[in-house]
Amino acid sequence: MGDRAPLDLIPRRYGDDDVIGAANEITPEKVVAAASLVRSGRRYALGQVLSSDSPGQMWRYWKQALLTDRTSPERAFGDNVQTFVEESVSGALHSGTHLDGLGHIGLAEYAYGGRRWNDIIAADGLTDIGIENTPPLVSRGVLLDVAALRGVDMLGDEEPITADDLAAAAARADLEVAAGDLVFIHTGWGTLWDADGDRYAATEPGIDVGAARWLTDRRVTVVGADNWAVEQVVRRPGPDTLAFPVHQETITRNGVHLLENVRLQELAADGVTEFLGIIAPVRLKGGTGSMVGPIAVV
Repeated sequence: MGDRAPLDLIPRRYGDDDVIGAANEITPEKVVAAASLVRSGRRYALGQVLSSDSPGQMWRYWKQALLTDRTSPERAFGDNVQTFVEESVSGALHSGTHLDGLGHIGLAEYAYGGRRWNDIIAADGLTDIGIENTPPLVSRGVLLDVAALRGVDMLGDEEPITADDLAAAAARADLEVAAGDLVFIHTGWGTLWDADGDRYAATEPGIDVGAARWLTDRRVTVVGADNWAVEQVVRRPGPDTLAFPVHQETITRNGVHLLENVRLQELAADGVTEFLGIIAPVRLKGGTGSMVGPIAVV
């Protein structure tokens, strides 16, 4: 970082008080244009199925248990003998397919917009830039199929994706990535979600910082990928290895959301490159992220 203080490294593209980041790029005109991409009405579910056996990273886990005491007729409600079942869950909001909020990643003591962590953290959540501020993200979705660009079904462990790769994938799809886009990057890694969870969680191919800057320069709103961190993750980092620098470049510096653990194999197999994309985060007060069920409509 040289002689610059960390705060100097956090621009304020959308103003000092902004709480929605690159979602500002999704204008009503952008939504209308995205809706015009729907031709057949076919829908693709882009969320992975989540269970206690799903791949998890670090401390993240997911547990679900059914509450079945009210399935017994003896404990039913009303003369109509109404029975029901619900569940109790525990775990991390950054499990499964999820959207990273603007309050998820920081640079030293600062979060998005130059906010100090000490000023926005409470025991039960963030007091500022929580995920409840993020509006429904409805915009043009684009698929950059880097695996197809390289002529493989799946990129290799720790394989980097560069800005040139993204530009080439966009050219291959005859697309120009634009402001407000929801960009999805297909690496093929997502096929391991069910097939080999240990390998899926151990490392991954993904974009490097140069690729992240290529995207933020184009003022996209979301960058998603079929892996767990979007960016390249090295299994055995060396002394000069940076810790999740793409997260800082996108979220902390530019207010661009990351969408992780996305299911993209059906879109890629069908050759879909442009679509109406829908991501609706749950409005959890003070949340640093939200599980989501993204949808592509063509």
